Amino acid sequence: MIRRLTQAVLVCLGLISTTTANDLSIQGAIDVFRGGTGPDVEVTIAIPVSELSFRQEGGRFVAGYHPEIVLFDDQGNEARRLGGDRVASVASESATQEGMVDDIARFTIGPGEYKAVLQVVADGRLGTKRFDLTVPAFPRGTLALSDVQLVREIDPVSPVANPESFQKLGHTVIPSLGGSVDSDGPVRWYVELYEIGQRPHRVTFDIVDRFGNRVLSDVREFGAYRDVAQLLEGMSLRNIPPGLYTLRVTAVAGDERAEAEQDFELLGTLPRLSGHWTAQRIGHLVTLIEQVGNPAVAERFQQMEPDDQPLFAYGFWREHDPLLAVTYVGPMTGLGRHEVRLPLLRALKQERNAKRRVDKTFGERLPEPDTLAIRTARDRLDAILDVDKEEPFALTGDALLALEAGLLAEGEFFAKRALKPISGLADAKNAIGLSKIGRNDWDTAADWFSAASESDPEWGTPRLNADLARFLSGKGNQAEELDAIRKAVFHDLTHPEAYYIAGRLLERLNRFEESTAAYRRQIDVNPSHARARFDLGRSLYKQGHVDSASAVWRDLMESRPDFRSVTVGPLLDAYIRIGETGKAQSLIADELRSLDDEARERVEDISLVAGPDEMAAYKSLPEEERERYVRAFWQKRDPTPASPGNERLVEHYRRVVYALHNYPSEKRGWDRRGDVYIRYGEPAHISKHDDIRFETDQRVVRVRERLMRVLSSEAREEIIARAGRYRTSTRDREIVGEYGQQVDYQDFESIDFEMNPNRSYFISDQDNTNRYVRGTEEATYRGRMRESPIHGLPLFPIDGGTSWEYWIYPDVANGIEVVFSSLSPKGEMDYPALPVGRKLARFNEKFWDGRRPELVVTRAKSQQPDRYLPTGDVLDFHFTTADFRGPDGRSRLEVYYGVPVRDLSEPADSLLAAEIDHEIFERGIALFDSTWTPIYRNITPMTFAAGDTDVLAGTLAIDEVALRIEAGRYYLGVQVNHPATKRRNGYTQELIVDAYPEGTFGISDIQIAGDVTQDEAAQVKRGLRVLPMPSKTFNPGQPVLIYYEVYGLSRDSFGQTKHRVDYEIRPRKGKLSAVRVLRALGRLLGFEEKAIVTISYERSGTEADEQNYLEIDPGESKEGVYELTVSVTDLVSEQTIEKSTTFLIGE
Repeated sequence: MIRRLTQAVLVCLGLISTTTANDLSIQGAIDVFRGGTGPDVEVTIAIPVSELSFRQEGGRFVAGYHPEIVLFDDQGNEARRLGGDRVASVASESATQEGMVDDIARFTIGPGEYKAVLQVVADGRLGTKRFDLTVPAFPRGTLALSDVQLVREIDPVSPVANPESFQKLGHTVIPSLGGSVDSDGPVRWYVELYEIGQRPHRVTFDIVDRFGNRVLSDVREFGAYRDVAQLLEGMSLRNIPPGLYTLRVTAVAGDERAEAEQDFELLGTLPRLSGHWTAQRIGHLVTLIEQVGNPAVAERFQQMEPDDQPLFAYGFWREHDPLLAVTYVGPMTGLGRHEVRLPLLRALKQERNAKRRVDKTFGERLPEPDTLAIRTARDRLDAILDVDKEEPFALTGDALLALEAGLLAEGEFFAKRALKPISGLADAKNAIGLSKIGRNDWDTAADWFSAASESDPEWGTPRLNADLARFLSGKGNQAEELDAIRKAVFHDLTHPEAYYIAGRLLERLNRFEESTAAYRRQIDVNPSHARARFDLGRSLYKQGHVDSASAVWRDLMESRPDFRSVTVGPLLDAYIRIGETGKAQSLIADELRSLDDEARERVEDISLVAGPDEMAAYKSLPEEERERYVRAFWQKRDPTPASPGNERLVEHYRRVVYALHNYPSEKRGWDRRGDVYIRYGEPAHISKHDDIRFETDQRVVRVRERLMRVLSSEAREEIIARAGRYRTSTRDREIVGEYGQQVDYQDFESIDFEMNPNRSYFISDQDNTNRYVRGTEEATYRGRMRESPIHGLPLFPIDGGTSWEYWIYPDVANGIEVVFSSLSPKGEMDYPALPVGRKLARFNEKFWDGRRPELVVTRAKSQQPDRYLPTGDVLDFHFTTADFRGPDGRSRLEVYYGVPVRDLSEPADSLLAAEIDHEIFERGIALFDSTWTPIYRNITPMTFAAGDTDVLAGTLAIDEVALRIEAGRYYLGVQVNHPATKRRNGYTQELIVDAYPEGTFGISDIQIAGDVTQDEAAQVKRGLRVLPMPSKTFNPGQPVLIYYEVYGLSRDSFGQTKHRVDYEIRPRKGKLSAVRVLRALGRLLGFEEKAIVTISYERSGTEADEQNYLEIDPGESKEGVYELTVSVTDLVSEQTIEKSTTFLIGE
């Protein structure tokens, strides 16, 4: 499984072709993965198309070949043979001239040592490869890695025959079979990690040179959320000299460790050794190596062949001090050079220019320099300069490191000193150019970069820096800026950051296809550039490529835990609809960055959804505590707390974006409709002045009927009268309020028109006095009007010539109607003012004053601050928790889930019901500290299998997850999703996790169990397998079981422990009857059943920590709620401790 191959071994194994002219040239590899029923062997072959004879057939070009693989066991017996005729097919004749035909086969075989012979026959020619193969057992419960499979191509542009055979993680993954990597390309690989056991785990990827130096390393820290990991990864090999290397993958989970290796050759020609590699400089390195490593390493270095010394030194410092390697050792040996990375742009004070030239977010996100690493490297160079003050490479390195720390004057000073002994030192000139960028002295920077290029014409970095400086300067128009960044990329086609900068710029200019191409190219040359991967997803998203964007973000989330928080929600609306929102608010934040600071603060203001009490609490806090309050505010509203994102917060941002786009306001961002929409979401009914909609939804109708019942006849009269009247006058207006939210006016109205069929009467000559007197205008039509409903019109008086709309929310504060109006058809909507001017308005003034729309909303906010309806149907489930002592002084929090599986699939008949033999759920968990800061969040699939009878009887799908955490106060969120029916649900509760110090007398929580059995394989509870009962509910007559642990028992002078356990069962609701003990540990001391059942046991032993369980038959106890208390007395130390829990008896 683990391969460490020298060049000779590579040739021996056939990973490097040694075929003769008469042989069929093939490449092949065998990799082993853990399958479902046993180890899976994956055999991959690649045949150059030029080796095959193609013929035209049916508009395509085809060629036949016959592969066969034979495995022999360690006794020489044939263990497996697999083969058959295959056909390669390409679309054009040109495709038969260049490229490879890739093929793959998989089979299962038992663990052991094998010899494999791979043969391919085509047109009478034979190609053969031989392999030694180790197939591991992959034992369950043991952390293990698969073979590391080198990858040639991911999702190739050219079509591949049977692409589904090469599928991994949703991608077409073509293995690299030659054991080599091109000098200008990254190394890519695929590996699988097994039996993680939902533990926190660390995966490290190392590239190790032939001297054992880790020249590249990438460490990923994953949470405890999965059992198996599939990793499709890559690393740029930029500035790595050609040669033989080992890709080492190391996984650590708990105290387990797994390792897998794959050797490869990095192709290319070694750079010409610098003429400055002298004995004196070798001596400087010896001194530094002795300080970092040990004298033996330094001695080994001195005894090496002269050609190996620079390679070793460069590799050694890439492992122990990468900054020293690229600023000093690399330039001195010619094996590596310094280059501009994003932290350097911040150090050069280019954040402001980056915001202007690229985009604001890019500038703000420039990483801070690693000042500690810079200081360490400078100290080492100082040790050299103390001995040789004019050492030019040490001075140049010191200059570059000073620039990395933002010390522009120092950087320029040391670089100019370096030019005194070596006037043509390109690295020093380049450093001076960088210092001029820091001073925005663009012309001088260009001169120094030009001088560096003249000193070393083959080095492209100075030319890239010159164009980068031109771009950052802002000189020229947009086309010239684009030209500058494109030239910068052209000068260095594998630069680790240049394509990304270009992509951000192009995205800001809405040139999404070009930005997508730039991001893709950046990922091609630097696969570990996580931000480019994230932005690629966003660029695709903006083009509407939902599936592609989702795949990019999903891959990033799984492979980069540091980006998990920002990559879950790639497409806001789509993910909200399907319930996979994740971290979509991060995506929305990018869209909202186009707002000015004032508008953005308004968007993030919790008063948009908070209630009066919450706002009062928020305002009472000091400024430094408000951010924490806001975090808790949103987290408490998360309906699915274990999902990668806060769906309520995502929905909030979605509403904000919707309000910005649909209810715009120049000053406030959105008008009054936006305020209500952000708080309460989509209304159940909307009717507008130019789109009158009658109420048909029964929920809406009930609200309207209730609201109309409280309207007086005069109120109804005014609504209908005003609805049919146009304003024909102009009026003087005075804008009042900071945002012009109120308009005071005086007006007269000259003409009324009948406009609306709701209006059942119209009498003009009665409306000619200044006073309305109730009851003086009786007529038959008025009696009819009192009872007639008002359809499609707001239940607030608004003139027919005014733009208006009203919204109805049946599920807000028992049902409300909110009315908006505007003075112009396209104007901003606000709450309408009280009607004025006419005698009926004056009569109704007090009535309408108490029913103003703004008061309606204010009262609703007090009763129901916001409204959120989770997507999909609700899935009911049970959960409970228990905490125990864990390792390393921590506690072990166990969370138990129980999902009723009956009716989930809703079979149409009993025959279909009989086919339900499994259900697939997703169970989630989230843990927050006392300030609602997330500590852990995870969703993991869980599969439940049951017999038909169990399902029909209402079986619970039971699962549990354990977290090792410090004792304290937490908030726990749990959720369960059922993808097949799109049902889900979540709960959040406060949780106190107890501490169990080693050697201290204590008792764990009491776990309500469905069964407790002996199982030596159960390690967590030392030979006991405890089936949780998350519902804590037992059928009448069903045995009740509990499990708990006792810690820190004292030993007597004979080394013995002795303790008594007293059980007390007390009904809170119900009645105990005929209870008896079925199983318990220890010696029974007493049993008494009255209104309360008490049971006592005594146990002796030698262990300080004991496990215990009790199983009772509730007998004829009535349905109800019962409290069970466990009291443990240490008979040696005479200490007593107790804990309680509850359980239910009922159907």
